[in-house]
Amino acid sequence: MTTSPALDLVVVADPLDRLDPAVDTTLGVVSAALARGHHVRACGPADLAIVDGAAVARTYDVRRGDTRWTRLDDADAVLLRTDPPVDRAYLDATLVLDRVDPARTLLVNDPRGVRIANEKLWALEHADLGPPTLVTASADQIADFVRQHRTCVVKPIDGFSGHGVLRLGDDDTNAASIIELSTHGGRRQVVVQPWLERVREGNKRLFVHDGEPVAAALRFPVENGDFRIGLPARMVEVDDRDREICDRLRPGLRELGLFLVGLDVIDGLLIEVNVTSSGALRKCDRLLGSTLCADFVQLMEETIRRRTS
Repeated sequence: MTTSPALDLVVVADPLDRLDPAVDTTLGVVSAALARGHHVRACGPADLAIVDGAAVARTYDVRRGDTRWTRLDDADAVLLRTDPPVDRAYLDATLVLDRVDPARTLLVNDPRGVRIANEKLWALEHADLGPPTLVTASADQIADFVRQHRTCVVKPIDGFSGHGVLRLGDDDTNAASIIELSTHGGRRQVVVQPWLERVREGNKRLFVHDGEPVAAALRFPVENGDFRIGLPARMVEVDDRDREICDRLRPGLRELGLFLVGLDVIDGLLIEVNVTSSGALRKCDRLLGSTLCADFVQLMEETIRRRTS
């Protein structure tokens, strides 16, 4: 248990009783906070409101269950942990959370930054860190890109957890159908990137807390032939390339208030910047013996203490 004063934390998340305690990072952080003596209240996005210009929420104590309206400016930290997609309901929640004073309350992550830093596209602020990337709704542009790179991955801009990710080869007889399906008939842009064969050697999840790389884990395609990524398999050292990527991203991450971030790196190339309900901390803690959730809570303690001293 921490010797620091107990913090008042509010977690805006999907219903906690529907989450898997074995692997869910939100529950991992909540459990770590409780173990360190902090007070945690929770609510869903629909429980947020604005009263007289101030953000409030109908919250419940995660231990006792009592429900009351909470002024969010009175919390030490508010954690926005609702899972993607970033749809209308998600965006509405971020607009309410804009009324929280970031000078008084640590926002994890700042709703303004979440809106700006699309997980698939914000990495293109530093396009040289990643693979060649095409963003388009044009079937012709996609076909040209695939012919150039032979095998590609096609992803929805608002996708998450591998949903809607397709692999497309230049000799695929279903190419036209795949392109039509993924672009909604040419009405929605998609992200197209070359297939990176070295993903077989691991897709690295780099855990970045307040702009600093704190740990890394390798994940591999699942054994049944699904090319998407499975559970964390082993922890690895943060290497020089990881630090180079973080050095480049750090100013932007801090400017946007993106305090808890997960980077996806394949063969030294930055693929995605996960800023919504950035996960895998709890999976690593449970499967690989790390202490990422507790370490993150400790970082929040130290950050809040510095801000209030």
